[in-house]
Amino acid sequence: MIRYPGIAPAIFSILGFLRPGRIPRPRRMVNYRVHYDDSLGTSPDITGVAELVVRRKGHDVPDASLVMIRISNEGGLDIGREHWVLPISFTFDGRDVVGVEVSDADHVPAGLLTGDQERPGVAAGDTGADPGADTGGTGGVGVREATATEGATIQISKGKKALELPRIELKRTDRIRLLVLLSGPRDHLRDAVEGGAYIKGSVRGGGLVREVTPRREAFYTFGWTGFALLSLVAAILVTVIVRPFSTTAASAIRCVPGTITVAGSTAFAPSVTAVAQRLRQDCPSSMARVNPGGSTIGSLGAAADLEDSGSSAGVSATRLVISDGAVSAAEYPGLVGQPVAIVIFAVVVNRATGVSSLTAAQLVGIWTGQYANWRQLGGADLPIDVVSRTTDSGTRATFDAKILRTPTETPQSSQSCTTRDLIPDSPVIRCEKSSTDELLKAVNAIRGAIGYAEAAVTADDEASKYPNINEVQLDGRDASPEVVNAGRHPYPFWAVEYMYTYGQPASGSLLSAFLSYMSTDTASSVLQSYGDIPCGLTSLCR
Repeated sequence: MIRYPGIAPAIFSILGFLRPGRIPRPRRMVNYRVHYDDSLGTSPDITGVAELVVRRKGHDVPDASLVMIRISNEGGLDIGREHWVLPISFTFDGRDVVGVEVSDADHVPAGLLTGDQERPGVAAGDTGADPGADTGGTGGVGVREATATEGATIQISKGKKALELPRIELKRTDRIRLLVLLSGPRDHLRDAVEGGAYIKGSVRGGGLVREVTPRREAFYTFGWTGFALLSLVAAILVTVIVRPFSTTAASAIRCVPGTITVAGSTAFAPSVTAVAQRLRQDCPSSMARVNPGGSTIGSLGAAADLEDSGSSAGVSATRLVISDGAVSAAEYPGLVGQPVAIVIFAVVVNRATGVSSLTAAQLVGIWTGQYANWRQLGGADLPIDVVSRTTDSGTRATFDAKILRTPTETPQSSQSCTTRDLIPDSPVIRCEKSSTDELLKAVNAIRGAIGYAEAAVTADDEASKYPNINEVQLDGRDASPEVVNAGRHPYPFWAVEYMYTYGQPASGSLLSAFLSYMSTDTASSVLQSYGDIPCGLTSLCR
């Protein structure tokens, strides 16, 4: 008789595990695996000959990368909309989400058809909608529910830094894949994609579990690389163009060594800083310092300083001013301006106010003291605290001219921003801040506060630096480039951004080279990534 020691105990162990009461209870669990995450950069063999341009919906995508994520229901139970406490969200190590498509689903769950896939059998871009506009909510990628009543969207949130799925239905073993186009440098030193969710009756970690690809499946991941690249045109509508360098390409840039100082608008400063950093990559010896310590901030204040000191050769050769809107030629006769871009502003409130939309007439009422409590406007029972910019701010000048339609705001009544400690009998509590950051910090901290700032700044830092701030719609319209460029009823709160020098900069100088660089394709892409509209792409600068 042949004996197999160890088999019987193993069999009994298995049978014992399968006894009634010992079978593991199914739990809701969703796995996600990152099949592919890599840059779509220029290949070494074409560097210096051509440039690789990644484009979506007519706009270049700087520092483009592509991520494919597989999501699957592995918990043995169906997941309905009612089971999501917090639906699935993904972040990408600080990169901006440009677009997303649902790709290769077992069946497309309700709520997860993107705008480009809105009607089965219709070619992408043939939906009858504006190809440059999102069809979902603010910052969202348009999707359509299986039932038209839901109106769910895949949201691009947290200032474009995160992707949030709606509360979708996932049957047992359902699998879907997301193809995500990103903009921005990738952190190669750590896992770049992080997911989060919370499901009722779930396993550990809220129910969303990352599945790490084993080494033995490396060939499988490599296969998905090819699939992802082939899916660019069909699924995510990205155009990858290899084209000869134009006169604005890096090889044609005039690299002039030296340092210049750019002072003025704190609203446009982040965009100019990003352009200056890209110039430094192309021309390591060229440096533009934007609003450094000791420089005058605010459009009009910086313009006045340059007018007063520009006759000095050292100043006129190294100083540049950025201004929200044109300055008066009569008041600043020595300055020469060049329109660069359209900068878009937004009215912002503290989340506690409970307000998401205001009319221009209501804003006038707030700034003049007609409304003193948010409940008068359908919000919370909180006093209204107005936070404005100082008189040397171009953002304030734009707000006064385009929203209030008055030369100036009511006198500053508060130092603290919460009481009338300067003018006790003033009809409105109104304080002033000298920079965009100071204003946003005040609105973020004061529960009843309202103010205004550059739209991209509020969006980019909403979830981190200013978590209590909400942008509000103006007369039902969003602060977006698409709406600003709209024909009949555009968003009104914007200005042409100008760059001023004292006199015409000398040919061959760094000032002249920097102004030329602002009109390159590279600078244009950077400006668009910050929510601005380059003057070369719009007629609004004329």
